[in-house]
Amino acid sequence: MAQASLPFKVGEIVEVRSFEEGYRGAWFRCKILNIYTKEEKLFYSLKYLDYDGEEIHHTQVYQQFEDGEEWLMVRPSYPPCYQEREVRKIEADQAPLVVVHGSWQVGDLVDWDRDGCFWCATVLTVKRNEPFQIELFPPPLGEGETYKALRKDVRPTLDWSPEDGWTLPSTDGRKSQSVRLVKREKGVDHVPGKEKTERAKKQKTERHTQHRTERDAQQKTEGDMQPEKGNGEIRQNIDESDSIEAAVYDLEELIVRIEWIKNMLSPDVGEGSTWKYQDYRPSSK
Repeated sequence: MAQASLPFKVGEIVEVRSFEEGYRGAWFRCKILNIYTKEEKLFYSLKYLDYDGEEIHHTQVYQQFEDGEEWLMVRPSYPPCYQEREVRKIEADQAPLVVVHGSWQVGDLVDWDRDGCFWCATVLTVKRNEPFQIELFPPPLGEGETYKALRKDVRPTLDWSPEDGWTLPSTDGRKSQSVRLVKREKGVDHVPGKEKTERAKKQKTERHTQHRTERDAQQKTEGDMQPEKGNGEIRQNIDESDSIEAAVYDLEELIVRIEWIKNMLSPDVGEGSTWKYQDYRPSSK
């Protein structure tokens, strides 16, 4: 495949995959020094950034292995990565794409930072206040060994292609539920696959709202507009849902309750009656 289909240029910092024995499945940070073709094949001259004194390495950009599949050996620098609780850092970062991860789970794919490179691995065990147990990808894609890894030394594994950019890989058809990608387009956060999730949430909210409306109408018909007994608190829709619809219904119910209280406090003197106020004069005896 020609260089024209790739976004990389001389001077750019990239990550380069290795399938050399002893380093299979590892990604290295490199700087592109030269781009050239040899025997109609595309090559990059690379300087390893985390290995001082290492000689310039010449990598064939597309390589074919024993399974016959052609692999792209170069990808862009890994995007910024945050934990879900680091909300302020995520919002402040202006990168076009941010990786956000929550609590790790068994089966998650991770890149393990060790010896100046990132090794692709699978999480085997997750125990509180203990290192992970991980297993490197099996040969020929990895070294297949088992290690203990600290949480601070792992990041989510991602795939990259010129056509789709960064994507989440899947294991047996299952994508990690611990990781999401946040893309920023014209100041708006866009999470791949989020549209389907948002539609499902909207449908659930609409069903919830309809159910609440029917139930509230029945309660009003039965005259059950008094505050609940017990701890003296009034049930609110926002206790069950943080949607705008729930807040609107709480406001409507509050208005109805205020009207109910006003009616309770107003004397029942019949229609057309009026009040006449007179000065109080104490009787003389």
